[in-house]
Amino acid sequence: MNPFVLRAHLRTPVIRRGHVTLDALLMSSLACGDVSHLLHCENDLYFASSGFAVEAHATQRASFVASMRPEHSPHWLALLQSNTKDGDLKIGLGRQREAGNIINAYTATVANAIEWYATGDMKAVLEVVRSIPFIGKRRTAGYGEVVRWDAEVGELDGVVGYADDPLRPVPTERWTQGGDWVAVEAAWKAPYWDVRNRTRCFAPQV
Repeated sequence: MNPFVLRAHLRTPVIRRGHVTLDALLMSSLACGDVSHLLHCENDLYFASSGFAVEAHATQRASFVASMRPEHSPHWLALLQSNTKDGDLKIGLGRQREAGNIINAYTATVANAIEWYATGDMKAVLEVVRSIPFIGKRRTAGYGEVVRWDAEVGELDGVVGYADDPLRPVPTERWTQGGDWVAVEAAWKAPYWDVRNRTRCFAPQV
C-alpha cells in the first residue's frame, strides 16, 4: 500500500457536515464497516484524510423544509390532543413549532473538487468510487454532483500534512507529531455515528 491522492471533480456545490474521511466514504459506498483491504489501518485508525475543498470560490446558503405533517400522521395525532370543538386538530403557530414544518439550513461550498490523501490500494479505491455520482449532504437535491474521479501517486500518508498538521481526526494521545494544535471533540473511527467513538482529537478545519 502506497500514498496517493484521490480527487472528485464537482459539477455542483457540495454540502459537507463533519470531516467526510475517505474511509467513511468507502464504507458508505460498500455498505460495510471495514475497508482495511483498501486502506492502511493501524489500531482502528485509517490512514485516510478528511475531504478538502480544492479551489473553493465561495459559499452559499441552502435551506430545506422538513415536513412533519402532524395532521396526516397517526404518530403525531396520538401525541397532540384535539384543540377544536369537533375533535379536529388545528395546527397553529405554537403547534407548528412543536410538531410542524422545520427548516434545515446548510452551507454549500462552491469548489472545483474535493481531495483526499491516503495510504492504500489506489487502483482498487478508484474502482470503488467511480460508481459514486454524488457526495456530501442533500444529494437528492443535486448538491455534490461528481463529474469524474481521478487518482495519482501522492506523498502524504493521509494522517500528517506537510506542516506536520493533522489531516483527519486523531485522538490526542495518539498524536506524536507535536505542534500547537487545538483539540476538539470528534469521531475518529467507524462507526462515526457512535458517540462512543468520539473523543478529544487533533483535527483539520474543513
